[in-house]
Amino acid sequence: SSPPVSTPAPIPLPLAPDAAVWDVSNFSLVDGHLVLVGCAEEVRPSSVQFWGSRGAEPLGAAPPEPEERSPRGAARSPEEPSSTSQFGNVKGLLWKRLRERRGRGGLKAETLTVPDGERAPSRSGSRESLGPSVAELDLTGANVIVRPVHGSIVGEKFCFQIITGEGSRAFGCASLAERDRWIENLRRTAQPNKDNCERLELALSLWVYEARDLPPRRRLRCHLHLDGTLFARTTAKAAGPEGELFWGELFQLAALPPAHALTLALCHDDHPGQTVASVTIPLVEFAAARQPLERWYPLSSAAGAERAPSVRVRGRYREVRVLPIVRYKELAEFITFHYRELCARLEPAIAVRHKEELAGALVRVLQSTGKAKSFLVDLGVAELDRFDDREALIFRENTLATKAIDE
Repeated sequence: SSPPVSTPAPIPLPLAPDAAVWDVSNFSLVDGHLVLVGCAEEVRPSSVQFWGSRGAEPLGAAPPEPEERSPRGAARSPEEPSSTSQFGNVKGLLWKRLRERRGRGGLKAETLTVPDGERAPSRSGSRESLGPSVAELDLTGANVIVRPVHGSIVGEKFCFQIITGEGSRAFGCASLAERDRWIENLRRTAQPNKDNCERLELALSLWVYEARDLPPRRRLRCHLHLDGTLFARTTAKAAGPEGELFWGELFQLAALPPAHALTLALCHDDHPGQTVASVTIPLVEFAAARQPLERWYPLSSAAGAERAPSVRVRGRYREVRVLPIVRYKELAEFITFHYRELCARLEPAIAVRHKEELAGALVRVLQSTGKAKSFLVDLGVAELDRFDDREALIFRENTLATKAIDE
């Protein structure tokens, strides 16, 4: 018999920009219920930042560190594994090996620093709040939806939303990794048979570059709607005297519900509900292109404007059909035992733009089999061997080793 098919949930309830965001460090996952065990603390950041990790990244500016901690504590769900158990400081270990190798060769060991000042992620674990249970959210019912929320909507950097039959609630986490772990654990609680179902995963990557022929000197945002539901928005910026406006922001929207169209709406900063101009783009247009599609889109004419404004974006929409996990058993075994030969054959044969995606996929597969650290160390040692006499190039070229370690 064919395995059951899990389809994405429909467009969820929209989260209002002024919605309450609850500190997830005050909650614990117990027997299918999200239980409030600390004080009912609502998180409202003092200064709202409308771009977050893997969210909207301004062009030319350094994105925030994915593991950047917020001032509040972090909670750990009971099933959550340690995020550093397999990896530790892989780059630090490799640089240590390089120093030891040079020391054994009779060379004076120089003090080496990791390129770009990178340091090992902190191994300090998350703290789980303790205290009497005062509230709970049942995740065992039907039609429970758990999805990430873009930071530009609520001003909270790492946020997710839980939608049940009783309503919706948003939670803020201390890091991107913590948010992803919470989402995974909550989804598995709501759908224990997830790995045995065939499912469709939808994702949209969209660069919002610039707009032209806008009302001069007006502060505007570009809102991103999927079938009428607001999913993200750019920072508010003032158009120039000639009506030009540059954002240069990247939006990575994953785990999307099924949708048909993307609407880009330019709205006044002080009147978010007032649309200056908009355009609706069928998502099949982004899905049909093998590479991200970039073009200028004319917007609906603003009242009294001599020329219709337009916006330049670059997007890619992906529909990935995920099979039941048992169907990947042989592939996982092959990768686990033959990743050295596989990488050696693929490294010179694939384009640079594909290496990051391949490296990320290999890391995730080997993480599930417990071989991720061995994989990274082996690729790193091979990198050290290749560039032994050119230290400046180590972990700086577009190789599978560099992409995998960065992942």
